Amino acid sequence: MVLQKNNKGSTVVETTLILPIFLFAMLALYGFCQCKMAENIIYEAASETAGYLAEYAYIGDGNGLIAEHKFRQYMDNEKLVEKYVEGGVSGVDFFGSVYLDEKDNVVLNVSYKLNIKVPLFEKLSGKKNYTITRRAYTGYKNNIDERSYEDEIYVYITENRDVYHLSRSCTHLLLSVSSVNREVADKKGLSPCGLCGQNYGKFVYITLTGRAYHSDKTCSGLKRTVYKVSLSKAGELPPCIRCGGR
Repeated sequence: MVLQKNNKGSTVVETTLILPIFLFAMLALYGFCQCKMAENIIYEAASETAGYLAEYAYIGDGNGLIAEHKFRQYMDNEKLVEKYVEGGVSGVDFFGSVYLDEKDNVVLNVSYKLNIKVPLFEKLSGKKNYTITRRAYTGYKNNIDERSYEDEIYVYITENRDVYHLSRSCTHLLLSVSSVNREVADKKGLSPCGLCGQNYGKFVYITLTGRAYHSDKTCSGLKRTVYKVSLSKAGELPPCIRCGGR
């Protein structure tokens, strides 16, 4: 009997020692994973921004203010970035970027500081710096690049793969979200979204061309995951009537 009591006591002591370590490890892992997700969101938004600047470089539509505006517009999960990046979305800096260099390239320098929240530590910070380069669409082709840029045409498609788009800034890809009274949404014949739940308040979120209303502005139904592919990989998809049917 004494042996059994000792075993029970040692089990309680071991659990008391191991459980906090396990919880610490799980919370730390969660924090690192969330930071990694924020990194991917920032990279995708910055890559789309560089693509936009390259697409409209021929009209000189490239500067820091436009880059910051488009970057925020392409952001998929702003809440996550606000939580784990110092200064939030505004903390992502494009200082030193070149919007059209002597080789007709858009060079976007991206820098920001991640704040990793780990229990028992006040703050763990990490600086991120990288460069994204895109060939500008200026209409000029030099002898080296003439064949590759002349032969290959790139288009944009979504996960639904209904049509392909010639412009990343097509209004079908950049959804304009507005808040309206739920009664107004019902009168428009819109139905509840099946992705963001039924927790609706007095106001809901809709788009100009959508068929549903949403309770959450960050609902994935209000986002467009866009892929840039060569026209040959778009298969037999028809062109978008807004940006590719003219």
